[in-house]
Amino acid sequence: MAVISARRRSTLRRGPYLARAVVQLLSWPALEVRDTRRGVAFTVQGVEILRLTGTDEVRLHLTAPAIERLEPELGGCDQVQLCADHAWVALKVEAEPDLDLLLALTSVAIKAHAA
Repeated sequence: MAVISARRRSTLRRGPYLARAVVQLLSWPALEVRDTRRGVAFTVQGVEILRLTGTDEVRLHLTAPAIERLEPELGGCDQVQLCADHAWVALKVEAEPDLDLLLALTSVAIKAHAA
């Protein structure tokens, strides 16, 4: 697992639920963390699946087929927004249910990319 530089770590300001998610995700054996020019990212087998994009927002690379399959559930969720390329979604992590959703969707992303 790559190590986040001390400089980057000190400049990150994450909301409490996103910070908790990061702590949990760091323990998942399928994930590697990388410090990229766009910020902290989690990868599976070298493919970026989760990018921290703000204080309380992430982008998840679910794949277009996974998003299509989950469309009925995701469409009714105010916290999830489809991104322009249709393989990624943006997710606001502002409360406990959002944290649970992030962890569940990260699991979906891992399965979509580990095949």
